[in-house]
This record gives sequence, C-alpha cells and structure tokens, in this order.
Amino acid sequence: MPEKMKRPTPRHIPATLEVAKSLYKTPALVCHRVRCGKLTCHCVEGQRHGPYWFLHWREGAVQRRRYVRQVDVEAVRAVVVGRRRDDREMRRAVALAVADLRRMRTWLRDLGAA
Repeated sequence: MPEKMKRPTPRHIPATLEVAKSLYKTPALVCHRVRCGKLTCHCVEGQRHGPYWFLHWREGAVQRRRYVRQVDVEAVRAVVVGRRRDDREMRRAVALAVADLRRMRTWLRDLGAA
C-alpha cells in the first residue's frame, strides 16, 4: 500500500478509554440524541439523530465531556461499570472498617470504666 493511502493510527480510541480509566472520579456514560436544525430533516418531527455517546465528568465547577465512538461504547461501558463496582466495594470496606473502629472504641471505653 502506498504511503499516502495508509490510514492514520487511531489515537482517539485509547484516549477515550484512558480518560475512563484514569479520572479521579468515575465518569458517567451518557447517550444524547440531537436535532440538526434543518427544516426538511426528519429530526424536526421528533425522531432525532443519534445515539451519540459521551463520557461526562466534573472538574471542580466545570463540567467536561468527551465523545465516545460507537464502536468503543461497549469497552468504555465495561470500564465505567468496573470502576463503579470497585468504588462501591471500597466504600463498603471503609464503612465496615469504621464500624469496627467504633466497636473497638466502645469496648476500650467499657474496659476503662470497669
């Protein structure tokens, strides 16, 4: 294949997955349907264009989003679901540890009072 006809390497595919993996907060994967604004288009009567998938997250007071290609939606969804599961397990482990510490403090307080 001649040099001009080679396709460029897709750099945005890992970038979207990397964003989903590396953000300090778990992003949300959101589907949007849009109107194009043309008067003769079918989207004027209600059936919008799409679905277009985006990762949404917040950096301080600023809301950010990044487009996810249709072929990457399932991979990104798997990352988001995995991160949510891990976050939920971490919160559960922290809650159990805090409960154990409270029980130990109560037990030590009861030992000191006796």
